[in-house]
Amino acid sequence: MSEISIDEKKIINDFSDIDEDNYRSHILKIISLWKIDNKKKYDFIVLEEAFNWKRLAYLILDNMNVNKILKSKILLWISSPHLYAGFSEKEFKGLIGYEKYSAHLSYFYGIIIERCLLCFVEQELIKRQTSYGNFVRFNPDDAFQKIYEFSFTEMFKEFCEEYRIDINNYSELDDEKFTYWCFKKRVDFSEPSKLASDTKKGTTFLFRLLSSESKRLKINNTKSFSTKSKNIDYAF
Repeated sequence: MSEISIDEKKIINDFSDIDEDNYRSHILKIISLWKIDNKKKYDFIVLEEAFNWKRLAYLILDNMNVNKILKSKILLWISSPHLYAGFSEKEFKGLIGYEKYSAHLSYFYGIIIERCLLCFVEQELIKRQTSYGNFVRFNPDDAFQKIYEFSFTEMFKEFCEEYRIDINNYSELDDEKFTYWCFKKRVDFSEPSKLASDTKKGTTFLFRLLSSESKRLKINNTKSFSTKSKNIDYAF
């Protein structure tokens, strides 16, 4: 269990009535009350700007006294792909508060959409390779060159030197830092029209991904229901 302060424990304890009906709103309310000390470094805040609310939600859950069934439900909820934790944007913003919502947007556009942009461009390059009958070979570094006008190697080396990253101990958080750093570089040097175009590409890829995942979950739920029905039939 991760170490938290006495005040943070109190915030969690104030929502001890958490149950299967209110766990989503309760955890987001806890997040809204969570104090951020600018002197401390957190693994849920990337480069002091981008807020990964899910990572903080995991920390909160680690320090909650809940039964196994409820914990499984909460874990599934946190890990599921959704834009606003299953709420509308307005509801989500109201639950976690304006400041954390703004920092969440930095994470959303600077890390999630940035990664989606990279995937979108890679798909474009693969399609081009296919249309040319594989005579033009796709190099994975071409996507970085197209988006940032520098190779992955060049950018990664600069990033590691700037933040003194130990490659041997490279973590998920380091990777988020690198993605967000790339995003900020792109924002600083891109024309407004290109920024808008790239954002559209990234969001297009994300919504396609979410749509595909939604269909997959519906299929799995249908199969699960069908299996349960068969089991009931056999039981009788």
